Amino acid sequence: MNPLTPDTTVMPPHAGAVRRDRLAALDGLRGLSALAVCLFHYTYMVQFMIPGAPLPAAQVWWGCYGVQLFFAISGFVILGSLARTRNVPSFARARAMRLLPEYWIAMTVTAALLALLGPTRLQVSPIDWLWNLPMLQLWSMTPMIDGVYWSLNLEVGFYAAMALIWRLGGTRRIETVVLCWLGVKWLFWLTEPNFRLALLFLTDQAAFFAIGLVTYRVWSGERHWTEQLPVIAAIGVTVFLTDPIHAHWLFLGMVPLFLLLAKGRLGWLAHPVLIWMGWLSYPFYLLHGAIGYAVIARLESVGIGPLLATLVALALTGSLAFGVATLCERARALAARRATKRPSATAAPALA
Repeated sequence: MNPLTPDTTVMPPHAGAVRRDRLAALDGLRGLSALAVCLFHYTYMVQFMIPGAPLPAAQVWWGCYGVQLFFAISGFVILGSLARTRNVPSFARARAMRLLPEYWIAMTVTAALLALLGPTRLQVSPIDWLWNLPMLQLWSMTPMIDGVYWSLNLEVGFYAAMALIWRLGGTRRIETVVLCWLGVKWLFWLTEPNFRLALLFLTDQAAFFAIGLVTYRVWSGERHWTEQLPVIAAIGVTVFLTDPIHAHWLFLGMVPLFLLLAKGRLGWLAHPVLIWMGWLSYPFYLLHGAIGYAVIARLESVGIGPLLATLVALALTGSLAFGVATLCERARALAARRATKRPSATAAPALA
């Protein structure tokens, strides 16, 4: 969920500010997706997390689909990240440095505030906190401190799979990889394997990751959008025949959205406010769930209406996210400055 710096190794000669603007638009889309997911949780999902909680007059029930947008965004940015990497360990370190600091801080803040605010059903033990550290709860069947972490588990699995595909040279033929992935999805649809096997191959979310992968190649100039139509059609057929109906509508909306983004036709998403929301989106996503439920429950218990309680929860979690984002950004900048000042091993004097 971090901004992607354009990679000149995969860009045509005319690449420049226009392509950076397209990635700024991607950040804007990321910010809107995070806000949609948050409003879904605060205006609709809260009734299941806090039984008896009154709801605002308008429920953003469709906001849950912002998570699928995140998956498509991850598919879009991963190829550029891999094009700049030297080897799998360096890619893993870079991903860990981008994901884990905010995650660990958010996880700790969430556990602490739940202990203070309640409700009891959302509180976690120190053992739960320890088990949540690796960001692998779905894989280890560990209870999550915050239910929103489920999507991060899938992101980690996707990163690992793409690193392996890159190491084997598959990213140069990503369309073939996508078609093989769809074949696995069809096989699993026919055979109904167990949960762990489906999780390993990420078949439930394959179409959304794939949309990002194939449209990135349009953005980078490696493919014309018409060349991607057969693969997009294969994704669509798979979605319409193997996925529930909501996925059909998501496919029909996301394909033109990402093609327009790849062609630079969504400049309004590069508005500074939306870019700022995109910068904030990762810690905000991590912090908004359980803390927001706890704040809404506490406020409504003293007679505050659901709309005001929702706005207060949104402001509080947004402020916490800003603090976490600023802290981590400064820490990374400091680490980068220290790294540039550190003398290289080749420059060190030889020892007798």
